[in-house]
Amino acid sequence: MSSLLDKRAIKLIDQAIHSLEINLEGLNVLTEVGSATYKYIPVIAAKANATNVFAWTRNSRYGSAEENIRSCQSILEHIGLSEKVEFFDGELNVAHLNQADVITNSGFLRPLDRSKLQYCKAGVVIPLMFEAWELRDEDVNLDYCKSKGIRVAGTWEKHPSIKVFQHIGQLALKMAFEAGYEVFDNKILIWSEDEFGEEIEAAFKGVHANQVVRSTDPELLYELAEELDFIFIAEYKERRSFFDEILDLKKLRSINATMGLVHLYGDIDMNYWTKNMEGFIHPQQNGLPRVMTRTLGHVGLLPIINLQAAGLKVGEMMIKNETSELMQPINF
Repeated sequence: MSSLLDKRAIKLIDQAIHSLEINLEGLNVLTEVGSATYKYIPVIAAKANATNVFAWTRNSRYGSAEENIRSCQSILEHIGLSEKVEFFDGELNVAHLNQADVITNSGFLRPLDRSKLQYCKAGVVIPLMFEAWELRDEDVNLDYCKSKGIRVAGTWEKHPSIKVFQHIGQLALKMAFEAGYEVFDNKILIWSEDEFGEEIEAAFKGVHANQVVRSTDPELLYELAEELDFIFIAEYKERRSFFDEILDLKKLRSINATMGLVHLYGDIDMNYWTKNMEGFIHPQQNGLPRVMTRTLGHVGLLPIINLQAAGLKVGEMMIKNETSELMQPINF
C-alpha cells in the first residue's frame, strides 16, 4: 500500500471506528468491494473486529472486479488483516449468505430480495448506508424482509459524529464549479423540495450567490429563466422525465437559450438537452431517478468512510438490540 490516499483513508477509518465505538467482534459481515472510495468497506469491517468479512464485486463502468479486489487486498495485507476478508466476483454466493449476520445494502449486493435473502440465517440484519426515507423499493424487498423477520434500518447522515449529509452542499459546489459556474454572484434555481435542496441552497448562499431560489414549479422557473445562470436539479423522489414530462425546453430556449443545467438526481436525457438548448449541461451523461450522478466520494474520502462506518455501526446495534439517534429503524 504505497498510496498516500490509502494511508489517509486508514487514518480516517480508525477515527470513525473510535468515534462510533464500532465493535463487530463475533459477527460475519457481507458487503461489497468497489472502486475508488468504495474499496474501503471491507477494510472498515475488518478493522472493527468482524470475525469474517465477505466482499462481493463485479465488473462495472467504474472498474473491473479484478482491480477492485487487488486494490483492497493490498491495503489489507499492509495492515495485516488479509485473512479476515474473502472476496467473491459474481452474482450469488450461497455460503456467504448462510453465514452473514450483517448484510449491507451495497450496490453489488442489490437487489436484496428473495433470490438472496432466502439463504440467510435467522437474525440477520440489513443496515442501509443512507437515511431511511431514501430507501428505494428496488433495492430491498421489505415485504420479504417482514415475512422472514429480517430487520432493516437507515443511518442518520446528519449525526454529529459523522456529519455526512452536510457534504451535499460541498458536492453541489464542486459540480457547479466543474460546469464552469462561479456560484458567487450567480442567479440559480435549485429544483428540489427535499433535504438535498436545503443543503445545496445553504451552500450556494454561503458563497454569496446573487440569487438562490428553491422550487419545483415550472411556471416559476419560466418566470425567472431570463436572468438565471443555471438550474441545479436535485429532487430525490422525482421519477418523471424532466424533459418529456416536466420542463418545456423549447419554451426555455425562447426565454434564455444559454442557461445551463447541473444535475445530481433525476431522469435527464443529455442529448435532448443539447439538441434543444445552448447552455452547458453537467455531468455530460444521462441521469436516472433517485441515483446520484456524482456520489459524495466525488468530494473526498471523509463522507464515504464515515457513512460506511456508521452503516456498520447501525448493523451492530441491530444485532445487539441497542438504540441511538444514529439508527433509523424501518417499521413494517
